[in-house]
Amino acid sequence: MLLRNIVFTIFIPLLLAACGGSNTDTSGSVSKLAQSQKCMDTSCHAGSVSPGTGKLIVQEWLASSHNTANAAGCADCHEPHPGHPSSCSKCHGGGSGVALLNPDASGKCGKCHGLAFPNDLMVRLAPQHFGNMTTSFSDSKYRASYVSSNYVGNCRKCHNPHNPTAAINVNRDWADSGHGNVTKARANYDFKTRGTYEPASTTFQYYCVRCHTSTGYINFVTSGFKVQKPFAGPGYQVVQNYPQKVAPGAAQPADAPSPDKSKEVTGCDVCHDNGNGRAYSWVARTVAPAVIYYNFSSANSSPTVKLNNKATTYPDVTESNICVPCHSGRGIGSMIYDAVAAGMDFSNTNTPGAHDRAAAALVFRTGGYEFPGRNYVPDYFLHRFIGVANEHGTGNRGPCVTCHMNNDATHTFLPVQEDSEGIISAITSKTCAHCHIGVHELSPAFLQSEKDGYAAAIAMLNVLKTDPTLPASTLNPSRSKVRPLANKNSDYNAAFPGGGANTMGAFFNSSLLQNDPGAFAHNRIYTKRLIYDSIDWLNNGILDNDVESAINNATLAVNSGTGNVSLSNPIVGGYYIAAQLPGTAYADDFAKVKADAIKYLLGGPGGARP
Repeated sequence: MLLRNIVFTIFIPLLLAACGGSNTDTSGSVSKLAQSQKCMDTSCHAGSVSPGTGKLIVQEWLASSHNTANAAGCADCHEPHPGHPSSCSKCHGGGSGVALLNPDASGKCGKCHGLAFPNDLMVRLAPQHFGNMTTSFSDSKYRASYVSSNYVGNCRKCHNPHNPTAAINVNRDWADSGHGNVTKARANYDFKTRGTYEPASTTFQYYCVRCHTSTGYINFVTSGFKVQKPFAGPGYQVVQNYPQKVAPGAAQPADAPSPDKSKEVTGCDVCHDNGNGRAYSWVARTVAPAVIYYNFSSANSSPTVKLNNKATTYPDVTESNICVPCHSGRGIGSMIYDAVAAGMDFSNTNTPGAHDRAAAALVFRTGGYEFPGRNYVPDYFLHRFIGVANEHGTGNRGPCVTCHMNNDATHTFLPVQEDSEGIISAITSKTCAHCHIGVHELSPAFLQSEKDGYAAAIAMLNVLKTDPTLPASTLNPSRSKVRPLANKNSDYNAAFPGGGANTMGAFFNSSLLQNDPGAFAHNRIYTKRLIYDSIDWLNNGILDNDVESAINNATLAVNSGTGNVSLSNPIVGGYYIAAQLPGTAYADDFAKVKADAIKYLLGGPGGARP
């Protein structure tokens, strides 16, 4: 009996010290590595493979800062019950013998990370993780966060749970990109409320959710581009906001607030998924070729023109299919032709809009308004084929990924490097050199010249959108050739009676292009022709190739509200000519903008349509 008691006394502590079992030493004298040795034994988890990466979990943890900084061992996260993995503990010791399979989903990352720990590295160095979830309902512009409500308990959507900093440099690059920015395009509205339950093919409601949130994007692309519904995090009521019918001239009411006060960024799991919902595999999500419906309904007009149920299918560009749904815009120029066919009254209507960063619509030449009788097909253009069927040895990842992510800082999504003044200082994409060799070789100086010329040409297009001879008007202080109306519509026939469609097209092109700062590179000749023809039309309502004289003879319209003139740089921001009283002080600056625009569009004085 004594022998049995001695054996029992020795055996039970050994069980409790087995794989992760109550071996956490709070004194700090035993390292996390030492505490986790039993877990890594060949009889336990030495051969366990990560369901996300396919690598040995033990090797991943050994390389992690959880180990190297002595921060967290196996038991700290998986919290094994006493005696794990022995089932003896179910009877002897009161344990169940189990351990948490998914500590992240069980909230165990919160044992060390989060707002409850002010000294946490994530709180001190990357506060973007934690946005404001308790802001008053009246504040709609609080920032987004990485750990929004749908991502609480989902750290593995961006981090390998066994080596959370394995991709830290990539994480940091992403955080500096537009995709990881927690303000700007994330904070203007609570975009998770701006969705619709109606079919994507016919709806005229808001569908911002599909690109301004991760959850909305994933719903959209995994449903065959059909689902654009609003959402809220677990436990919150879903709120939907959509355009309300209001009296002519009245503003839309403010959005109803969501009780879920968090907002999402474009997270890692938007682009990465291994087919089993695991983003930390870093496998690219499989997305079908984009099918986009560009829907539009004219407001306060007769007849009301409704354009919908007309699909635009983009080509299959493999991994770059991920990018196309959100970089194809919300409107395309051909919609204006459809509006003409539907009987639009161009003297009293609103207009389709391209929205922002519609690079795919330019690369694939679906976006711009193409003036009747003009050719927009470049003689030689291969950008749409980059990364398709190994064109010029560029592989098979499609043009977006191949150009923007083939460098040493993939998740900045930038093919060039700029200095502190925004000047292109280096071409970082390794793809350009596959085609641009010899006489076609690119240099940073050439790209900067194209960028400067592009900005100047758009600036002059914006000048030509105005008419300095128009009388002062409270409705039209900028003296736009498109006259605003009291009912919030505009008269597109005002400047050139009967030419409203072309005028709308010129204004559409201006918006499309100045909202894509890389258009000069995405589709160089197509972009130049859209600007050239838009200026040509707006000069005198005739396509007569008088663009050079139109630019040279242009003058700045005096804003009737301020009495000042100004000229902004629509691509890099700031002003060519800061707001000031009309005079001669800015003559040299204005002359340079004109010269740069003429060089960009015509190759120089005396040149022809590009």
